[in-house]
Amino acid sequence: MVSARTSTSLRQAVTGALALWLVATHSLSAQDRVAVSFAAGASSAEINGTITGHEYIDYIVNARGGQEMVVSLAATGTNGHGSAFFNILPADLDFGGPYIGSEDDDRRAEVIVPRDGDWAIRVYLLGNDKDANRTVGYSINVFIGPGSGGSSGSSASGPDLLPEEDIFVVRLSDANGRLNIRDAPRPSARLVGTLANGVSVANVGGCTISDGRQWCEIQAESGGLRGWASARYLALPRLGAPAPAPPPAASGEVVTIWHVPPNDILNVRAGPGTGSPIVGALGNGDRVVALGCETRGQSRWCQIEMLTDMQERGWINARYISGHGATAPAAGASGATRISFGAGTAGTEFSERLGPETSVGYLLGAMAGQDLYLRVASSGTGVAWRLLNPDGSLLDEGTAAKGYRGQLWQSGDHRIEVSNRGGGPERFNVIVGVE
Repeated sequence: MVSARTSTSLRQAVTGALALWLVATHSLSAQDRVAVSFAAGASSAEINGTITGHEYIDYIVNARGGQEMVVSLAATGTNGHGSAFFNILPADLDFGGPYIGSEDDDRRAEVIVPRDGDWAIRVYLLGNDKDANRTVGYSINVFIGPGSGGSSGSSASGPDLLPEEDIFVVRLSDANGRLNIRDAPRPSARLVGTLANGVSVANVGGCTISDGRQWCEIQAESGGLRGWASARYLALPRLGAPAPAPPPAASGEVVTIWHVPPNDILNVRAGPGTGSPIVGALGNGDRVVALGCETRGQSRWCQIEMLTDMQERGWINARYISGHGATAPAAGASGATRISFGAGTAGTEFSERLGPETSVGYLLGAMAGQDLYLRVASSGTGVAWRLLNPDGSLLDEGTAAKGYRGQLWQSGDHRIEVSNRGGGPERFNVIVGVE
């Protein structure tokens, strides 16, 4: 019998912070039903329990059509393998639900509730744990989207779509939570990794609507994890003073494409924005003619003409234009960007943009005895830099108000690290020369 043990565990799981009330029905054997309700203003609840062998338990939650339901399960103890799963089903039915846990590897569901009514979170065992009558303890977290109150009968109104900008920030209700990143825009897609709350990400593939939910293809700004995230957990950076616009390339100027992630391409679009159709592609080092730029939202877009016989035209984000003939750095094996100088020159200047609380690294090859000049210029107050010797020791550091000029005493790759400690995106120029 599971009812007494489970009811006791559930009563002990009540916490003041979550204010969850669990009401167990009268004695049931193979199936137990527990009604879950939330205190006024609460949107999440934690449930703890145990299950054995062929038993299954339905936790009943009331939700409105169009609301988002996020449910995660973790095994907390077992005398078997911990093979506990859950489905989300219409109450009193064994089919027709939006989530089947045995088909998912991370035991986490993020679904849009199809219609008003009661929904069952059904917990069950599989494999040897089920056949050998093993017991698994578990903890379930249930979250219902904004405005949820469980039994409220008011109609749902979907959230506004996230504006498509260059940079997003992960925003979770749990400050210590992590956002699932998947290989396709749907909750059942393969999990490719997670990102921490507060991390800045780049919008690399635009946003789309899938299964009634907005998803965005994003990448960590350091050039790491890439995949699809639910837009509900993304937000625009909180800006202080507006970030300065990128310096516009002169009309008719030939510019170089740079900062495209390794093994990736830059989409050329029919209009200024990620919602415009893709009409072509460019890679690092490609040269194009800049025809003019304009600002859309917080993004700067430039119309370009390709240097081909067809002279195709399109629009790209301005952050991928090196501008003013500067030599574009190439990606280094260490994940930093390698700085190179144009033929016959001893220096270069280029622009970059950083999201809040992010950093970027550059590699500069130089010899002992050479003189180095470095300046990281920015109109913002959050930009800082560090200059490291090839052996990793600190050579100098400062803010945008301070430059470096001095003789180097080691040979090899010197590393320049630039960080944005502010609360909004910052644009900066790197000016570097070696004599």
